[in-house]
Amino acid sequence: MKVLLTTDGSESAEKAIRWFSKLPISHSSSYEVMTVSSYIAYGLVPSDVHDELARLESAHALEAYQRAEGILREVGIMAKQVTCWGQAADQITSYAKESKVDLIVVGAQGMSFVEQILIGSTSETVARHAPCSVLIVRAMQATSSNSGVPLSVAVASDGSETDKQLAAQINALAVSNETKFHLISVIEHPYLLEPGVEYDTKITRETSLALDRLAEELTKSSSHIEKHVYEKIHVASCIIKHVQTHSTDLLVVGDKGRSAISRFFLGSVSRVLLNHSPCSIMLVRKRSD
Repeated sequence: MKVLLTTDGSESAEKAIRWFSKLPISHSSSYEVMTVSSYIAYGLVPSDVHDELARLESAHALEAYQRAEGILREVGIMAKQVTCWGQAADQITSYAKESKVDLIVVGAQGMSFVEQILIGSTSETVARHAPCSVLIVRAMQATSSNSGVPLSVAVASDGSETDKQLAAQINALAVSNETKFHLISVIEHPYLLEPGVEYDTKITRETSLALDRLAEELTKSSSHIEKHVYEKIHVASCIIKHVQTHSTDLLVVGDKGRSAISRFFLGSVSRVLLNHSPCSIMLVRKRSD
C-alpha cells in the first residue's frame, strides 16, 4: 500500500501524522510526506521580493517535512519527501493520481506559511476529488491508539458492492487483532410512517445478511466485531450519534453505494459525515488509475 501524508508544518498537521503513525496497524507500506507551497507569480511582486518569498516557502516546506519525518522515524517509519507548488487540494489529488497512491492522510485543519491550506474546505475537496481513499484526522487529543486501549472502528455499511471495498481497505491496513469493530447499517425509515412501525421485514433481513457478509470479511483483521442495524429517518445523524456514544476512534465509510436498501452514501450523507464526524474519518474509494 502506498500512503501519502500531507503537512503544512502546522501543529494540527503534525498531530495528524503522529496520530496516524501510532495507529495499531502494519506500517510496512510505502510512505511519502507531501508539502505544498504557495505559488508566487512573477510580475505580481518585484523580482527580488519574489525570490526571497520563494526561498522562505522552500525553507518552510523543508522544515515541515523534517519535523514530520522525525515523528515517523520515532516509530520506525521511513518516508520520502514530496514537494509541490500551487493550490494544496489540486496538487495533492493530482500527485495521488500520477503516483498511484492508495491512501491520502490529511489533517482537518492547518495553516501554511502564507495561507491556510489544510482547513476544512481543502480536506473536503481532497476527500471528494481524490482518486483513492482519504483519511481525515481529527480529535487527536484523546484517542485510544495513543493510550494502549484497543482501537475502536465504526464501519458504515450500505449492503452494496462498496462493502467489499471497505473490507479490503481495512484488511490492507493490517490492524491489530485487538481492534474493536462496530458494523453499522441504517435503514431509512419513511417520513410518513410512525417511528415505532417496522415497514419492511425483508429489507431488515437483507440488511442483517449484508452485515454478516461484511463481518466475515473483517474476521481476517479482528475477532472483536459487533453488528448494529438501525431504522432511522436521518442516516447521517444516526451514524454520528453511534460514533459519539461508542467512543469511536475512526469512522470508515464508502465513497458511494447503491443497493436494494437505499441510495446510501451519495452526496449529502457522505458530506455530512465528512464535516461533522466527531472522530477521524476514512472515505474508502477504489483507486482510479
